Amino acid sequence: MLPPPPGFSTIIAGLIYGCKVATAQVRAGDPNVHRQDVAAVWDALWSSWLISLIIGIPLLGIWSSLPGLLSFMVLTLVITMLYPVFSYYALLWLGLQQRYPSFIITMTWINNFRELLVLVLVLFFANVPAQNLLLILTPITFWMLWAFWRGATQSLQSSGWTGLLMLALLIAVHVMAYVMMALSQSPASG
Repeated sequence: MLPPPPGFSTIIAGLIYGCKVATAQVRAGDPNVHRQDVAAVWDALWSSWLISLIIGIPLLGIWSSLPGLLSFMVLTLVITMLYPVFSYYALLWLGLQQRYPSFIITMTWINNFRELLVLVLVLFFANVPAQNLLLILTPITFWMLWAFWRGATQSLQSSGWTGLLMLALLIAVHVMAYVMMALSQSPASG
């Protein structure tokens, strides 16, 4: 049975943890900084799904269509679970499965922080030409890539190469998710 979604204070605490890891204020995976148990895994994943819904539903404008809303909810749930499932099997293959809870908590909260940060920046600079927005977001992208690499390396207590492998998997899964999203939004052919 799935645990209930986390409360607002749990989501805020997780976002603060993601921000602190991304800004190198804390060591990723430290149980003294943020809970590193199974309940915390579910809190991070629930929050990821809820944040995706909060961002996606208004931006895609699918309030008026119940089938569109339901398909978006299911699709975001699948996308939310892609990286946790793939990364579990990658860590199992690497013999690091005991570090999975710490790893997925860290990576998910960094991602949740990244999603909200990009949303705020895009909304704040909505009237800026696209090329200028790209100039603003490019350094943020490199910072977030570094934060994901650092979070993976520290939470796995492993080498930078292992962190790089898990970052590459994260990028591949995100590309797959964006393709799934684009295909689900395209008009049916035929």
